[in-house]
Amino acid sequence: MKTITNLLVLAVYLCVYILPAQELVFTKNGRPLTKSFSSKTKEKVFEKQNKHHELLPKTLDNVVLTEKEISDKEIVSESFDFFQGLQSPYDPNLWVYLEREQIGNGYRFKTINTVLNEEKILIQKNSQEKQSLAYKPIGWTNHIDEIFVEALFLDAAEQHEGIFILNLKTKELRKIPITFSYVRTPLLSPDRKQFLFTGTLDEKVDFLHGHTDVLYKYSLSSKTALVVTQSKGAHMHVFGWKEQLEQKTIKENRIQRSSLSYYLPWDFGDENCVSRHGTPGPTSGHSPVGRCNLFGNGGHHGYSAIDFATSLSRDDNVRASAAGVVSFAGISGSLTSGYGRLVIIRHSDGTRTYYAHNKSISVRQGQNVQKGQIIAKEGTTGGSSGDHIHFEWRAAGGNASTPGSFVDAGQPRQNYIYRSQNSFGTSADTQAPTTSISASGGNTQSGDFTVNFNDRDNVNVTQRFYQALEQYGNNWYANRGNGFFNDNFNVFYSGYTQNAGSWSISNGRLRQSNTAVDNTRLNTFLSQNSGLPYLYEFAAKVESTSGPRKFGIHIMADDVTQDQRGNSYLIWFSGEDNKIRIYETINNTLNFRAIGNVSQDNNWANYKITYSPAYGVIEVFKNNRSILKWTDTTPIQRGSSISLRTNRTNILFDDLKVYKYRAGSTQRITAGTGVNKDIRRRNGKVKSLVKDVAGNWSSSGNLDVTISSLSSRNFETPEALLNDAVKVFPNPTKDRMFINFPSQIKETTTISIVDITGRTLKVIKKISKEKETQQVDLSNAIKALPQGHYLLKILNKQVSKTIKFIKN
Repeated sequence: MKTITNLLVLAVYLCVYILPAQELVFTKNGRPLTKSFSSKTKEKVFEKQNKHHELLPKTLDNVVLTEKEISDKEIVSESFDFFQGLQSPYDPNLWVYLEREQIGNGYRFKTINTVLNEEKILIQKNSQEKQSLAYKPIGWTNHIDEIFVEALFLDAAEQHEGIFILNLKTKELRKIPITFSYVRTPLLSPDRKQFLFTGTLDEKVDFLHGHTDVLYKYSLSSKTALVVTQSKGAHMHVFGWKEQLEQKTIKENRIQRSSLSYYLPWDFGDENCVSRHGTPGPTSGHSPVGRCNLFGNGGHHGYSAIDFATSLSRDDNVRASAAGVVSFAGISGSLTSGYGRLVIIRHSDGTRTYYAHNKSISVRQGQNVQKGQIIAKEGTTGGSSGDHIHFEWRAAGGNASTPGSFVDAGQPRQNYIYRSQNSFGTSADTQAPTTSISASGGNTQSGDFTVNFNDRDNVNVTQRFYQALEQYGNNWYANRGNGFFNDNFNVFYSGYTQNAGSWSISNGRLRQSNTAVDNTRLNTFLSQNSGLPYLYEFAAKVESTSGPRKFGIHIMADDVTQDQRGNSYLIWFSGEDNKIRIYETINNTLNFRAIGNVSQDNNWANYKITYSPAYGVIEVFKNNRSILKWTDTTPIQRGSSISLRTNRTNILFDDLKVYKYRAGSTQRITAGTGVNKDIRRRNGKVKSLVKDVAGNWSSSGNLDVTISSLSSRNFETPEALLNDAVKVFPNPTKDRMFINFPSQIKETTTISIVDITGRTLKVIKKISKEKETQQVDLSNAIKALPQGHYLLKILNKQVSKTIKFIKN
């Protein structure tokens, strides 16, 4: 009879615990999917636990993110935040949870019985033990006193340091031998026999940005893993078991939204593009000012994070998006992995905002900060591939993502540009920055040397430019092959090509006096191939009192022989309607891009244009006030010329200059006889201009230098120096001859052989692939020539020279 009773009990138990197919809910590249898992009949009916028999729990674990989900009473210690909790499936009154310090990285792992109101601290670490692992509860084992916990370093991008079993009575930790890398916290199956892990097929695991393109099933009994599904380059996000997600109370607690007013974390008026968004993606409206289309689809962050791309190493301010207390300020991970230099601010509602990958940090842990306060300089430390502001929202003590939005942008989306409209770093700042220059080793140098720039501002310097000049007679010019240009219009510079208009020098100014031509052209070669930003500057005064009163400049032009300069940007001012316009020429076709208001009178004005080939940002200033800004989503990367242009307008120009961008406070200046040197004359100058966050420009900084190793041939023009570099040898020749000449990348040089009557006998074209002295073998070209005297003409955008040679 007893045996029959036991069999009946066994039969009933098996009917209850033969589990139906379990369904997992996850997404692949944002597309919702479900997958079924069939569970085998449980092998054991009873398990011996604490000297008595208990049925195995069948309810799904209740993981909570706020203390209010556990108890209406205060259960979190003073100066701590709730991190994550787990309810016992054996005793609904028993909870385990992790709490962490509000300031610092200390934590406590605790248990509480909500009926008996009994609390116990199982594990405790203070904030000084920075390298100590914390443990968050993720699931209960099939043993009443043992739970699964995940080890992590608080405030680190690489959070997943392994899965352990924690015995609540003995406090013993046993690590589960997982041999593969995973990138997200695992999910325990309802039968508690297996974990589901999202991993990556990437060669190197990137916890912050990498793909989650493989799903593993790990058996706790056999300690082996199988691939459930994989798709190279995909982004899988596991939400949970379908049964669990259908529990309303659980589902509602997944998302916590902060009600604070956040502002974009950078300076007023500046624009940045979202290069990467987090997971989950944006869910509400947004207010962009344009598209960027530069970045495409990138890997997703593990949290609700946003990367705002900044312009190169501009050292933009990173500002607090809301008031709070700095809970962490330091290096998270290392300077080559993880968050790098990281600032975390804890706000009044317990949410935290993260600002990562900074170049430098301006605040300390425990410091109170106000909305808009400068907390760091953007950079590219840690696991970063380029300068940007990494921003993310977190709730529940920093554990869970929380959706947020900005007062001035809403919820940003990838590949859109946003302009900060906050009230800090505003244009109310009218104090101009200053810049000064000194040279290491003094003002007399024998060759290449380093200059030091001292840039200062009451708020922050955001853009820095420099220029290297060389003296020829009474005039200061620059090496156009290196991207610099300078003309003060004391004489008519021989480096110009006139295609239309009446251009002349009048009282130290350049005048265009033809009012019949609607597209005048004064062109000059200028290499604009560095990939770094350029600053174009000139002064102008319209003398016409009627008519169009239109003028401007083409920058980044690649063919000034065409009427619209091939491919270029035209910055165009019109006194006819008091407008400033930006045009882009594509294959010699003019395309309107942007328009702004600007008053035009007959007074002298200073004009500045900045352009970043990497990001396509053009900004135009008149008398140091920004009047128009536009971003090209497919920016022109290279240019070989600049060109002044007018439309039936009598106008004066002065002080045409082009500066190059510098990243920091030092710059190497090259000096010597080589055609690729910055300074090639004995007397040289280095100049500097900087802009602050409010758009104020400095006066020019100046450094005079003497290059002792160079001669004082100041009567020569820059073209004479370049022409000196053209060499033909041997001369006279019998059957072998070579020519050396300087040229730029992707520049066509024409070499013509002409007889003494002026008849062209042979034309050779050479396309340069490198920026260096080129050599062409002319042996075949002269082989058929009879004995006599000939001329060899060489022409490119730098050189125009004729050399006589003799064929013996």
